[in-house]
Amino acid sequence: MSVLNDTWRFLVERRLWPLLILLIAAVAAVPMLLSDEPAPPAAAPAVAVKADKAAVLAEAPIVTAAADGDRSGRRLVLGSRKDPFKPQATPTPTPTPEVAKPATTSADTAASTPETGGSTPPVGASPAPVTGAPVAPTPKKKYELYELTVRFGASDVNQPPRRDVKRLQALPSNEEPVLIYLGVLEDKKTAVFMVDSGIVAQGDGECKPSRTTCETIHIREGETEFLDVPGENGEVTDAESGAQYQLDVIKIRKKSTTNAGQAKAAKARVSKRGKQILRARIAGDGPLRYRYDKKSGRLEKLTKKAYKAVVARAAKAARASF
Repeated sequence: MSVLNDTWRFLVERRLWPLLILLIAAVAAVPMLLSDEPAPPAAAPAVAVKADKAAVLAEAPIVTAAADGDRSGRRLVLGSRKDPFKPQATPTPTPTPEVAKPATTSADTAASTPETGGSTPPVGASPAPVTGAPVAPTPKKKYELYELTVRFGASDVNQPPRRDVKRLQALPSNEEPVLIYLGVLEDKKTAVFMVDSGIVAQGDGECKPSRTTCETIHIREGETEFLDVPGENGEVTDAESGAQYQLDVIKIRKKSTTNAGQAKAAKARVSKRGKQILRARIAGDGPLRYRYDKKSGRLEKLTKKAYKAVVARAAKAARASF
């Protein structure tokens, strides 16, 4: 109580007691103001428009009785008259004239589009072959054949005679074989001739294995080779002691055929006498470095390993003959 008394005396001395009374009154009034409910809002005045509408409705009713003249008249409505209780008829579609279609096969039906009721082939699948379509004929196998045309004769003649030479044919003759035509190389541009021993060759041709040891001559179209045949005294002076021949390769003709029998017969067509001379030469001087391929009709040069094997077989055969 001393605290309250002291506080009151303090306020009286300071003349602040009216402020204390106002604070007490405010604290007491706040709960009373919060507990009161707000009054409902006043009703809005009636709109004059509603009053006008009510007056109009009161004077003229919404529904009026139809007069006799109105009943005899026809009621006009939009559209055609319909009976709500009558079932509606389904309209029948007008048939469309069908267009004649070409006859299709089973393969065409399988590849038809969705519009025609078929199935669409998967993406990337190749179309099925149409029955009756023309089929491209299978190309026939071609066989290559080679023919050689040369001029060969004595070099002192203005122009040696022209002749066609078949494989293993001896030039100028079988009795005096200076050259033997072996065939065409794989490049189809080079003719190969076997040179008789002791003959010296010079000209555009290439001696194999070397110019000093000339076993064969490689010569092409348009090239010329001179062949010196020494006589008994080792000189090339006249026909008795020796001679010089001239070889001109005019043309290496290449042709092909689809007849297997004709190709086989052409490749097997060789000079029989030249074949005997070649065998005698191989028996005396050893095998050549070439092999004739019957399938291609060309000469194939043997590798060193293959050539050694051929030499070994030839030596073995020679020993067995004794």
